[in-house]
Amino acid sequence: HPEYVFIGEAPGRNEVAEGKPFIGKAGHVLKNWLIWAVPQLRLAYEQNKITIANTLRCLPPEIQGRAYPRGAEKTQAEAHCRQYDNFGAAHTMVLFGESAQRYWFKEELAAEDASDRRLGRDVNGVMGRIGRVYEKDGRRWVFAPHPAWILRMPSLVEHGQAALRIVAQTDRIVDVDYQSWEQAT
Repeated sequence: HPEYVFIGEAPGRNEVAEGKPFIGKAGHVLKNWLIWAVPQLRLAYEQNKITIANTLRCLPPEIQGRAYPRGAEKTQAEAHCRQYDNFGAAHTMVLFGESAQRYWFKEELAAEDASDRRLGRDVNGVMGRIGRVYEKDGRRWVFAPHPAWILRMPSLVEHGQAALRIVAQTDRIVDVDYQSWEQAT
């Protein structure tokens, strides 16, 4: 059973051809630039304790140059795909990108956006939510930038790595109680 579930937006052409999520360039970023940078997650990945999925399971048609449906088409596609969501006993869910975050936390983010607008603040996008943690449905949910976005903006690698350190709960400072070899024996 997986301990972690990483959820992206929608498959690209490579993913559709192979039938697996994150096997293209974004998958390279996810595995080699993000997961491998956090030893606990690298070990979990090697032990098959990470499941990688997408909010949508099919390649949606391009809409205004972006391969993700909008409006009623988006709602219908997401509702269809939700029937396949069975993440077992995974305790930590990682949501990559705006679409995945809004899919799972639509009401919470809409309320936050409305509050920001009322207060005259800029509405937070993905950058304002990196590393955010929610407890919901008995699971821990962490927001992270999408690997495809990091691919286009490599300066965001550190932000993605920081989010995954939060996932692995290694973002805390731990004071080590050092003992010399003589004291330990």
